[in-house]
Amino acid sequence: MTVKATVTRRSSDLEAAILAAARDLLAQRGLDGLSMRAVADRVGVSATALYHYFENKDALVERVVQSGFQRFGEYLQEAAERHPHGSLERVRALGEAYVHFALENQAYFRVLFSLRPGHPQKIGDLPDGGGYGVLRAAVVGSMAAGTMRRADPDLVVMYLWSMTHGLLTIAMACRIEECPELGPGITGRQPLDLFKAFGTFVRDGLAQRSDEGATANTGEGSA
Repeated sequence: MTVKATVTRRSSDLEAAILAAARDLLAQRGLDGLSMRAVADRVGVSATALYHYFENKDALVERVVQSGFQRFGEYLQEAAERHPHGSLERVRALGEAYVHFALENQAYFRVLFSLRPGHPQKIGDLPDGGGYGVLRAAVVGSMAAGTMRRADPDLVVMYLWSMTHGLLTIAMACRIEECPELGPGITGRQPLDLFKAFGTFVRDGLAQRSDEGATANTGEGSA
């Protein structure tokens, strides 16, 4: 290996370490708690060294966000490719990929979907539209194929996105699987299990069907 190749690899490793440290600090302390000095201290280099890679804190934060959404997009693309275009299975797999990404990359999840004053993100500026385009294409494809009833695809995408994101946000705010106050239907169930259970409501709705009749009520939670 040449000296130049060695230096390049070391530079790449240091840049990756800087991004990882910034990501973790953002997840733990938020935007106000991030500083170039704090990142440098965590990586073990001088603050001056960081400026060889990033012009300032804003540039560093932007790269962290871009890297996170890039990884998020990879999860979604991989999930989509496992199922035929136009199938409901593809839409469902994208939701499961969202859950897997959040649980396996919690620091990125907290950074990407936290409020960051001064750093608003436009969907169109994010890698693969922040995943929106992949999900919308799957929804539109399902409607065209007749596997999903026709509706405003953007409303459907926002509904599915909000449901999944809300579940993950609650799951990360408190360990819902260990919270008996939420009832036996929740206790002991992991976020992915709950997501799959929610799929029944998404598919069938919550309105009582005529073939179920009044006897379908088990009495649980009734006044």
